[in-house]
Amino acid sequence: MGRTPPRHFMHPPAIAVGRLLVGTGFGLLLAAGFSLQRATSLDGLSSVVGMMLVAGGACLALGWQLRQGNGPLASMFSNETDEAMAKRVQEEVTDIQRSEEVTAKWAALEANVISRQLGEEE
Repeated sequence: MGRTPPRHFMHPPAIAVGRLLVGTGFGLLLAAGFSLQRATSLDGLSSVVGMMLVAGGACLALGWQLRQGNGPLASMFSNETDEAMAKRVQEEVTDIQRSEEVTAKWAALEANVISRQLGEEE
């Protein structure tokens, strides 16, 4: 009996990038928290910890927005499923084939008209 290979499911790019951003944000916040815990006074805080807090918050916000389909990164990363993407690409290929067929028919028609005009002139 033939076994069908398991289908590997890939998440849309927007979901994958959103997860990456959220994970990075939590990692940055965790690192900043460890730095704050080790600091003996708030005067000793460096600007690096502040930048880690800001970057972590920004990554969390961008990741959450992207996973919701909003935000500045939503236009860069597709939120289509594999099936929707395959259907869209198939429709585009079909449209291109139709356009090429029409172009070929027009070229043949023009060639016939020109050959008739040359035949009449002789």
